[in-house]
Amino acid sequence: MQTVLRARWNPLPARLWEQLVLQAGIAPDTQWTRLAKPEALKLVSLLTATELPVDGKSMNKEEFVTCGGIPLPEVDFKTMESRIVPGIHLAGEALDIDGITGGFNFQAAWTTGWLAGQAMARL
Repeated sequence: MQTVLRARWNPLPARLWEQLVLQAGIAPDTQWTRLAKPEALKLVSLLTATELPVDGKSMNKEEFVTCGGIPLPEVDFKTMESRIVPGIHLAGEALDIDGITGGFNFQAAWTTGWLAGQAMARL
């Protein structure tokens, strides 16, 4: 049986998932089937409300591109809305778009973010 800590939830980097699980007070050896409701609710709260400050900036050559993400056939490109979960709009590296770090990835992030924002503004 897989533990909560070692589970891999693809939208999140493994190290972030591990930190959120530990901050939720979930013991490293806790199995999903034994996860107590208060711990599960704390994990959900951390997943939906954690704010991560950005401190400073770096040069483009120091950034990394994340591979993988939401499969493109699951996204309506006119609104960037999920075809699987209506009401969820996706952009940037949440999507399965890979390219050389720099212009292509930046433009993909800016464009998909703009499309998602425009669609949400119309709601």
